[in-house]
Amino acid sequence: MDDSALTHQLKQGNQLAFTILYDTYSEQVYRLAFKYLCNKELAEDAVQNLFMKVWIKRTSLDESRPLNHFLFTVLKNDLLTILRDPKNNIFVLDDCLELLERIDGGNQDDEDMDKEQLDLVRHAIEQLSPQRRKIFSLKISGKYSNQEIADKLNLSVNTIKFQYSQSLKQIKEIVRKCAISLLM
Repeated sequence: MDDSALTHQLKQGNQLAFTILYDTYSEQVYRLAFKYLCNKELAEDAVQNLFMKVWIKRTSLDESRPLNHFLFTVLKNDLLTILRDPKNNIFVLDDCLELLERIDGGNQDDEDMDKEQLDLVRHAIEQLSPQRRKIFSLKISGKYSNQEIADKLNLSVNTIKFQYSQSLKQIKEIVRKCAISLLM
């Protein structure tokens, strides 16, 4: 079924047409949402919200325009809204760090890993000062406690905790800004 016929059927309220649309685009939409949000649950919510909007706005769809343009425009606008709102603080760095640890650990078979997403996180880590980057790397390796890192670097435990928390904030902000600029 071509986009025009699918759109026509959607406008008529045909649930089978909606299922076809979902089956055709949901995987692509999910991957794009996950790429920018770095969180499975948030990406799944974005997909659900997108298709809910499609169903609600189905009567106003333009049969002469490709459906994928409409879908990705709505998704892009939703992602920008989410990423721009600092009070949401939805960017879940832990998910990206988990992916980074898996890649650094040699497990590159994970289907959730996205090279561009990991490159964003790596780029953000490179922006840290050398001291913060060292603390951050030791901390995320999971091999050292705060006390062991403090002893190793001749710093106080409170300094390690503070520098690590500041590193996380800085990385979140850099990745958030990069994600926004890539969506623009």
